[in-house]
Amino acid sequence: MVRSPKSVSESDACARSEISENAIRDGLRRLLASADFDVPERVRRFLSYVVEETIAGRASGIKAYTIAIEVFGRGTDFDIMNDPVVRIEAGRLRRGLERYYLLDGRTAPLLIDLAKGRYVPSFRWRVSDQSDPEPISTSILQPSVQAPRMIDRLKSHWLVSSAGALVIGLFVAVIALVASLPPAVPMGQARPSLLVKPFVNLTGRAEVQMFAAELDDEIVTQLAPNEEIMISRSEPSAAFAVSTASARSQSRRRLLEGTIRASEGKLRVTSRLIDSETAAIIWSGIYEADLRVSRGFDMETELAARIVSDVRLRLRPAMVRQ
Repeated sequence: MVRSPKSVSESDACARSEISENAIRDGLRRLLASADFDVPERVRRFLSYVVEETIAGRASGIKAYTIAIEVFGRGTDFDIMNDPVVRIEAGRLRRGLERYYLLDGRTAPLLIDLAKGRYVPSFRWRVSDQSDPEPISTSILQPSVQAPRMIDRLKSHWLVSSAGALVIGLFVAVIALVASLPPAVPMGQARPSLLVKPFVNLTGRAEVQMFAAELDDEIVTQLAPNEEIMISRSEPSAAFAVSTASARSQSRRRLLEGTIRASEGKLRVTSRLIDSETAAIIWSGIYEADLRVSRGFDMETELAARIVSDVRLRLRPAMVRQ
């Protein structure tokens, strides 16, 4: 039996206390076999890995570092601060799960979830498949006459303990953060910096907007495993944000932006590399894809690879001068 820390705890009155490994694997097989779970193969491997590790009792070892190495083939020198592949693919997995349970999986008895900010999956039975919870005894809710004084004493002890634990926790977190930061780079050897902005959808169509978001994710994913370029995104993120002032003090920053148009079943993607200080256009490229012959994430992956290849060529002279 597998116990999920969220969905099968005592506090969850709507969840069953135990879920068998066979039930979880059956739910996973049904999900992976569905055409409505439309995600790349690497995201499928991601889901299978975290589910099997949880079943095996190794949920505590499911971290961004281990996922990057075991699922995405990153090296042991993987740096979570400069390579957001796990965070990006986790977001793609969550969107895929949401879509599946709204469509083909709307009657699935078992739900698999990956909460935001976590990589350990939770499992729960669908609410309609459960009986009503036992009513809570009213005697439990009746406090004794001396209860207020006892509660006051407990609150006092709790506040003192919590304050001490908070100080220790902050101290440990600061030490861990400092230890994880890359070594300082001398001013004369600063890496070139690239800010990837969301591609603008000029069609007004919702499906093209989704394509633009996925293309942006794919470009960042393919660019990030590169020690020679500092990559950041225009959206702020606690795990992957770079200060504009800091970036300008270290190196000359470049911006990558683009637009997306559609006509007669084809997409035209225009991409530009811009010097943020002078607003000069360093490079511009036009890419086309036929929606009638391309399907799913293959088109996004292929377009992103072409854009990334061209961008790296244009940034290379800057890296040589450094």
